[in-house]
Amino acid sequence: MFKLVILFLASYFSFSQNTQINIDGQFDDWENIFSFEDEFNDSQGVDFKSISITNDDEFLYIKFETFEEIDLLDKEFNGEELYDIEIFIDTDNDAQTGFVPAYNENIGCELGIMFNQRYVWYNEPNPDVQISLYDVGIFPAPTVTSDQFEIAIALKSEYDGSLLFPNSEIKIQLRDWISGDNAPNINSEIIYNFNSKYLDYQPININKDYPNLIRLTAYNVLNNGLDDNNRIDKLKNILQVLDSDIFAFSECYQTSQETVKNILDNILPLSNSEGWFVKKKDGDDLILASKFPIIQDWPDESSGIKKMHPCLINLPDDIYAKDLLIINSHMSCCDNDIARQEQADDFVNFILDAKNPGGIIDLDEGTPFILCGDLNLVGLSQQLKTILTGEIINTEDYGLGGGMNWLNNELKDQVCMHTELPFSYTWRDINYDVGSYPYGRLDYIIFSDDVISSQKSFSVDTEFISQQSLNTNNLNNDD
Repeated sequence: MFKLVILFLASYFSFSQNTQINIDGQFDDWENIFSFEDEFNDSQGVDFKSISITNDDEFLYIKFETFEEIDLLDKEFNGEELYDIEIFIDTDNDAQTGFVPAYNENIGCELGIMFNQRYVWYNEPNPDVQISLYDVGIFPAPTVTSDQFEIAIALKSEYDGSLLFPNSEIKIQLRDWISGDNAPNINSEIIYNFNSKYLDYQPININKDYPNLIRLTAYNVLNNGLDDNNRIDKLKNILQVLDSDIFAFSECYQTSQETVKNILDNILPLSNSEGWFVKKKDGDDLILASKFPIIQDWPDESSGIKKMHPCLINLPDDIYAKDLLIINSHMSCCDNDIARQEQADDFVNFILDAKNPGGIIDLDEGTPFILCGDLNLVGLSQQLKTILTGEIINTEDYGLGGGMNWLNNELKDQVCMHTELPFSYTWRDINYDVGSYPYGRLDYIIFSDDVISSQKSFSVDTEFISQQSLNTNNLNNDD
């Protein structure tokens, strides 16, 4: 009888959705969606707190909370295996098909999404086939440790000619194989009926609305892309349609600043006699290009910032009240949390120095500053917290920290949503292999929002732009 009561209640979990879900690592849009609450277990591994589900005609959306911060996409920390999360999805609501876990005979799992191992068990028509997260179309956020995660799953995905979601009614259960915790509990799962609701995402027009707005683009061009004859025309297409005033490039290891200047002078010529102003950081992969003169830069790590390149840009006095400090960045990648934290601490120390007289840099009070680029935030959330709040971890080497903007409050993290889909990712694996990391937000634009504001922001991925928009902007699907 207990089992029947749970399943009966679960059948009503066709959660109402009043607002469009955006996969951006922020969760206000989930407030009016029913949440299935789970109890506290205090066990090693993941302890689930709640799970919520909704959909539109394009995506299934799942949000879950845990009682402690976890890493969704890696299972080990300091060599210890901590998590092994799986979402069981019975795509035909039939326990006689798919994989039936020993602890729950009510669910026949066609799709088992293994987040920490970064693949999907596909159990239809044959069991135990491993496919890529990209085969299913899975978009999670955030990429840093958190106690909340949201995931979009493409409902129209196919594999080997078959729809992965053939039915309008599914069952879902969340499990961590380390702790043994489930949401809902053993022998109880959520039965979910898809709503007939259309994707309600307003496309972002990429044109600049007013000529005096300053457009900044942060662009990791992937392994010296601006020197790659097979890719340069595609990159030029993107640069031309963005028509930015400032480009902050990364992964330009062997690319010279002269190469970048020649490209921009050719495809986006300026009316002045000097053309584009370009600076590359000494011995690094960072190149900043600006339509306005670069007054000063701090390329040396002894006087600048590790893995970052601050450049002070001279804006026209008749239009702008202050000049502009841009800090182009490419922080350490992968599991190098220690180095990224050091770089975050170093950034805070540099900004606090810039706001106060003395030291290596003095900014006029109220000078806006922007940190942008590939921050590679794929580990502990403390690194992002440090950058935004000024909370330095290594106080012995980098000082006590402090408020970051001119009012000594937090900086603004500008989430740049995609032009036509409700996603904030800025990176995807071009190989799409089993075990590949999924779509993720690795690139950031963070600024002093007490003295400047953002009028528009967006990310561009031509693979997910309509043909009409591609034609309008002279872009190709594979740019």
